[in-house]
Amino acid sequence: MVITIVLGTRPEVIKLAPVILEGRRRGHTVKVVLTGQHRHMALPLLHFFGITPDVDLDVMVPGQTLTGLSGRVLAKLDAEKDAVSGDVILVQGDTTSAFIAAYWAFCNKIPVGHVEAGLRTYDLMAPFPEEANRQLIGRLAAFHFAPTKTALIALRKEGVGPSKIHNVGNTAIDALLYTMKRLKEASGVGIADSEKLSQQVREFIGENPLVLVTAHRRESFGEGFEGICSGIKQVAEARPDVKFVYPVHPNPNVRGPVERLLAGYSNILLCDPVPYVGFVELMQRASVLLTDSGGIQEEGPTLRKPIIVMREETERPEGVTVGFAKLVGTDSGKIRRETLKALKNGCKGRGKNPYGDGKSAGRIIGVLGRHAVKN
Repeated sequence: MVITIVLGTRPEVIKLAPVILEGRRRGHTVKVVLTGQHRHMALPLLHFFGITPDVDLDVMVPGQTLTGLSGRVLAKLDAEKDAVSGDVILVQGDTTSAFIAAYWAFCNKIPVGHVEAGLRTYDLMAPFPEEANRQLIGRLAAFHFAPTKTALIALRKEGVGPSKIHNVGNTAIDALLYTMKRLKEASGVGIADSEKLSQQVREFIGENPLVLVTAHRRESFGEGFEGICSGIKQVAEARPDVKFVYPVHPNPNVRGPVERLLAGYSNILLCDPVPYVGFVELMQRASVLLTDSGGIQEEGPTLRKPIIVMREETERPEGVTVGFAKLVGTDSGKIRRETLKALKNGCKGRGKNPYGDGKSAGRIIGVLGRHAVKN
């Protein structure tokens, strides 16, 4: 079976790398198409997993718009049609490039597999444009790989046939466990130093409690980011013994308010984005995960970390339901109150990680393999 996988952002690489490795391990031909969106982060991460892209669309241009990106992905896929085509095209999640790749596959009558299908807020503006992208992919997909029972139920309510939905868990947990194992083996020997946590960050943290911060969501730009930064500042002032590490997204809508409101605090480190392997090290070390990231909401329960989610809504309600995550929005007072509470009380999550057990990639490849045999 020929499986084509289209990816470009760091989260897509993390969540699709286990599928690529498992597909090849089982003898399938797996083509990897790199869009080029997060090139400087995606290529080293692919190297960590031992993966080399087969096709590079190289779609990024400075100051791009969502419509401009869409047009370039569509045109580049057309230009590379022979190299990109396969028996199935897999996309992950909710990026604009994932939707466009799914649409291109549909136009060329190639079945679409959607990894991490069925996540919903049912508010097309939150998160924007991700909620629209994943719903649109869902209308085109032949294989819906749902990460949770909640996602499966959402797809059924939308009229997707039961035979098309497969509850496989989230491949992010496969990648996390793989990375933790690599780090544990001889303290990470064989992993490039550039992928590990820098000595500067290690020395900054020392033996202090750590709050790891990630915030970059488009729907929070403006007033929302003012609230996020104000809340972080209040916690830093209330707990000078706690270290804050915030890898800041390069988007000016993020970097501007972050540097204006948080620079200059001795217990806050604003740094460039951290490589995935180094970030896993940070998550393992952290006392609290303060985030608007979907991936961290999924990974945190495996590490038994309290997760404060700085979003108004989440398409990952399972972590909230079982006590691993707390939804606080961008209100500075709520951010302060819940982060201080989490620092004091630790993780209150119940049971296993609701998002996965580390065997999701095998289930996905198993479904595709059985489909190939039938046809």
